[in-house]
Amino acid sequence: MTTPPTATLVPFVGRESEVFRLGSAWGASARGRPGLFVITGAAGIGKTRVAAEVARLARDTGGAVLAARCHEAERSLVLQPVVEAVGRHAATLPPEVLRRLAGQRAAALAALVPGLASALGPRLTTAASRAVPRHLAEEAVTAFLRALADREPVLLLVDDLHHAGSATVGLLREVARGAGGRLLVVATVRTPTGDPVLDALSDVATRLDLGPLAPTAVTRMVTAAGWAERADDIRDRTRGHPLFVVETVRALATGATRVPDSLEAAVLDRLRRVGEDTGQILRAAAVLGTTVDPATLARLVDLPLPQTAGHCEVALSAGLLAAVDDGYEFTHDLARELLCSTTPAAVRAVYHARAADLLSHRPEAMAAHAAAVGDWSRAARGWLLAGSEAARQLAADDAEALLTRAAEAARRAGDVAAETLAAAGLRELAADGPAEEVHLPRQR
Repeated sequence: MTTPPTATLVPFVGRESEVFRLGSAWGASARGRPGLFVITGAAGIGKTRVAAEVARLARDTGGAVLAARCHEAERSLVLQPVVEAVGRHAATLPPEVLRRLAGQRAAALAALVPGLASALGPRLTTAASRAVPRHLAEEAVTAFLRALADREPVLLLVDDLHHAGSATVGLLREVARGAGGRLLVVATVRTPTGDPVLDALSDVATRLDLGPLAPTAVTRMVTAAGWAERADDIRDRTRGHPLFVVETVRALATGATRVPDSLEAAVLDRLRRVGEDTGQILRAAAVLGTTVDPATLARLVDLPLPQTAGHCEVALSAGLLAAVDDGYEFTHDLARELLCSTTPAAVRAVYHARAADLLSHRPEAMAAHAAAVGDWSRAARGWLLAGSEAARQLAADDAEALLTRAAEAARRAGDVAAETLAAAGLRELAADGPAEEVHLPRQR
């Protein structure tokens, strides 16, 4: 028998045609034919993995890769995912190059990304410069991307676009419609959750749908990973679902004696193998969200930070978490959702209530946690704050969605004051909204 492999040896197969198509689009964009591609499919189908292959190709061929990820409960952080991607890349550029690329929109770019202000010029560091009209913010981002694309081929990769607010989707639409230079935008969208996003981009984007892997691809994958004798069973059980195939190989590699009956069984078995203490930490993290900030998690579970970080490292070794710049994140949303849904309701409620306390500085996220435990008055006020912030940034659609949630929550709570404020905000939006000057996205 082949020596049992580690999880890192699961090969990437079965998506050759999709990667070839995106690689061709990258080649075309590098020759001055820009485009927007949206990779779609169900959770766990391999969207992010395919996008990562395109990013690798772009880097290997001398391109600049600007990567962003959209998160739940961030509709009020208008343009934030793309802003963060632009900011990270801009911070790596020499000051003289950055100033040239920013051009006449340097003030707006400095307002979007305060960390760039010193490189763009001391005249941009005043408090007044932190507020500009949203249309100028969008122009600053699109102009920077186009100027950068004139300098070198650029891939803008936006993962989980289904979580984005309408302002971010609209920005990508404008980038695609007015794209020039060597710029390729690739986004991933989960279906059917992201169907409204797909509708909004339908006339400017090329859609690339992913389905289950072909039986021959599953056989190649598990054979290359060292489990040829289990190929038939794995094909039958997983039905070509890539994440289930990977989780099955992980389970076998860590000593499982049989192929798991379901993806849920595979993930929960791996959770048991990391131990009860780490498992409880992961369940709490799953309630918090996809991204795991060890400091926030430590406060949530009332443990010292070093001890909490140690549990995160155990989960990292087990492949349940991945390391990112500011901490950790779950290797896949579907795994996180399984952990959250299989946590006892009473335990989830405790975590949600604590999370609402810890995330008061992020009113939209706080509101979601408060709503999960039926604290409708608190949820209403969180969504009201988030909706007001979106309105100040002239993101009318996002503001309307948030203020509507606030009004509904206020009615459930019998909170007349909050309901009145939400209704007033909605009326202002219907009358063309607040004044043009808005405060741009705060940094996470």
